[in-house]
Amino acid sequence: MRIGEVSRQYHISVDNLYYYINYGLLVPPKPRGQYIFNKTVLQDLEWILELKELDFTLREIHMLLSLKRISGLADSQDIEELKAVYEGKQEFCLQEINRKQEIIQQLDKKIAALKENQSDKIPQTGVPVSALPLLCCPVCGSPLSLKDVEMNSRFLYSGTLSCSCGYQAQIQNGILMTPNKNTSLHDTPDITRELYKDLPPELITMFERSYQQMLKQMEETNLRGKVIAETYINAWFFMHNHLAALPEDSLYLVIDKYPETLLMYKHLIEKQRPDLNILYLADSSTRFPLKPECIDVHLDFFAANEHNFYHNSFLYERLLPYLKKDADLIGTYFYFEHAAKSMKLLLSQYPECSENNFNLRYFREELRKNGFKLLYEEDCGCTTDSGNNLGFGFHVKGEKMHLLPYHGKRELSGR
Repeated sequence: MRIGEVSRQYHISVDNLYYYINYGLLVPPKPRGQYIFNKTVLQDLEWILELKELDFTLREIHMLLSLKRISGLADSQDIEELKAVYEGKQEFCLQEINRKQEIIQQLDKKIAALKENQSDKIPQTGVPVSALPLLCCPVCGSPLSLKDVEMNSRFLYSGTLSCSCGYQAQIQNGILMTPNKNTSLHDTPDITRELYKDLPPELITMFERSYQQMLKQMEETNLRGKVIAETYINAWFFMHNHLAALPEDSLYLVIDKYPETLLMYKHLIEKQRPDLNILYLADSSTRFPLKPECIDVHLDFFAANEHNFYHNSFLYERLLPYLKKDADLIGTYFYFEHAAKSMKLLLSQYPECSENNFNLRYFREELRKNGFKLLYEEDCGCTTDSGNNLGFGFHVKGEKMHLLPYHGKRELSGR
């Protein structure tokens, strides 16, 4: 029989037959340049298929075939050797069954624990009472009054905040919602976390390197008792991925233009760190109902970039009124290196985008102009392929995108 006929009769691909030949499992004669599968070779093939069904590896099968070819399995000692191999495989399988049963028991425990964590008894958080002293009217700076409030000793869950000048904001589902609604048609709330999907391993590794550097800077800065803010979380949300690093005695401001995104993350965080005092603020502008100089630390993972998708200004110039005189900036800036095609595609997809986005020189210069000194920066390398990820659809393959973890400090003599 020729190889094609063997393939059809034994339901095995021609490629696999060639692999067995090259591996030395099958040794068919080759008169006139074509393999011929005679009775002996077919018997070998049938034994190979039988041994594979018994879960023998190709290496083990090769050893057994070698024993058969050398001895013919005619001597009782050879039969005993073959019997010992079978018994060894049997013992191995029994051990595997026991190991699999242990794994199943461990998985049962983990599944039960996850079911317990999905209990309906999830603590509900809201606007922290401890955050009320930070609030004021963004129009005239006056204190805000509260009415129709639903609350407990720790959180406000609903109510209205108003000012005599006419400004009004609502607390709904424990989120402070200002009148500044999103009007851009070039973005949508990422409530299914699509931006986190389909990232290539190389880019995820760069993310992790930058995360580690940010965590190191946070540890050295000492966040205890501070007011810590993160903006533009619809793109990427650093705090949520690193809740264990957030001290319980700090106050957190989580700001985004989409109430839907804030509510989604609020529910996720309530399951993991209900002990944290977090003010979720829905506002599409940078005119927040916050008192001047109330923020000690701003965390940024792509926020400076995200701001430039929709504004021509620099993020920290807009946040400057809310940052303390010695505020810290800890973040990661994304920048291009000689990426004209990516920038052209970015500007076509996002007509409101600043031409200075993904520009490292612009980022450094704007920090300096706004009174910040870079205490630390470290390039985490670059990627030339962001995959088919929704968040980086503008990145043209082959062009370099870098991640730069940084730590900036507002200088007391600054603006």
